[in-house]
Amino acid sequence: MSSKIYFSEQQNRKSLSYYAVKMVSGIVARIAPSLGKRCVQRLLLTPVRHQSKVIKPNTMKEYKLNTQFEQLHIYELGDGPIVLFTHGWSGSTGQFYPLMEKVAALGFKVIAFDHYAHGNSAGKEANLPLFVRGLEAVKAHIDLPIVATISHSMGSIAALNRVNTNVHILIAPPFDFYTGFEQRILATGISKRLFNTVIKSVESQHDMIFENLLPEHHLAKHKNIVIVHDLEDKFAFHHLSEKVAKIHSHLTLITTQGLGHGRIINDEQTWQVIAAQLSMLKA
Repeated sequence: MSSKIYFSEQQNRKSLSYYAVKMVSGIVARIAPSLGKRCVQRLLLTPVRHQSKVIKPNTMKEYKLNTQFEQLHIYELGDGPIVLFTHGWSGSTGQFYPLMEKVAALGFKVIAFDHYAHGNSAGKEANLPLFVRGLEAVKAHIDLPIVATISHSMGSIAALNRVNTNVHILIAPPFDFYTGFEQRILATGISKRLFNTVIKSVESQHDMIFENLLPEHHLAKHKNIVIVHDLEDKFAFHHLSEKVAKIHSHLTLITTQGLGHGRIINDEQTWQVIAAQLSMLKA
């Protein structure tokens, strides 16, 4: 259900359902806040399980990693220096299969994982702090240098927060994340009081403040960042990537058109950018 909110293209339109939700959630927030919090939390923090239509590479290894929260499903392919992949909200490693094969063919070991409550990993709910926690667990498990990360959408935030590497390749990263997130939620009519209650609960549970996780705060600490972003991305806006690229000289923005938020992952233009960056690492 959360994906219908986060990836809605109608957040600026007010319907009868908006006013109905606004009225009901406002009442619940006042007379039954605990019930309201549970309902809104379930609504906002339950991703859709992405099912890949792409065939998994024959030589890919899969296994489960036990963590302090739930089991994470790990994928490995190839041998050589490590390149780590991390997907976005309601995505999965399956979105990266074609890229992972190409990167492995260049002489790298590619590692990816499904975030909590995504793909083949365990869990029923996810959130931004859990994205960060999942990446922490995988990074600790690898316990070897990571020469590059390739991340999509919300996965880019976790990568920038927790991985020091030679190059971060960000595909459709969501800058000004919290503002867009809040606007999309409130556009459904959900009470701002309930929204804030859920956010504070998640922050308290993981001892993380959303504001501190925002990708803008972590760009300066990395030496080489390449962004591939489509002009027609309706969910992570291109002009925000353009804005940060003007501020940070170590950040390169590659612009595509007509690919949107998802198809850009496996487009040939994206692959050429990745291949160029990885070839420099091998040189």
